[in-house]
Amino acid sequence: MRNMLITLIIIGIAALAGCSIVQVQHEESTVAHGSSVKLAVQQQIYNPEAGGDAPVVGLDGRYAATVGDKYHEGPQTKPESGQSVSEIIIGGN
Repeated sequence: MRNMLITLIIIGIAALAGCSIVQVQHEESTVAHGSSVKLAVQQQIYNPEAGGDAPVVGLDGRYAATVGDKYHEGPQTKPESGQSVSEIIIGGN
């Protein structure tokens, strides 16, 4: 009976010691909800002239049209004469 009482006391002390540990400071690992809106508002306060109505300058119209056309056409590369990885795995010609 005495051994059982001592065991219960030791378990009780261990349980109380486990519950009384000081909580560790925890910082959020993700950005707080709504922080992007707050950041945008702060940036507008610091520099209200940042997004003006002036047109964007610096890209030639002909060059931009050529780049856009090439983008829509897609890559114009010729397939190489060797087998591709999928053909090697599948065993095709």
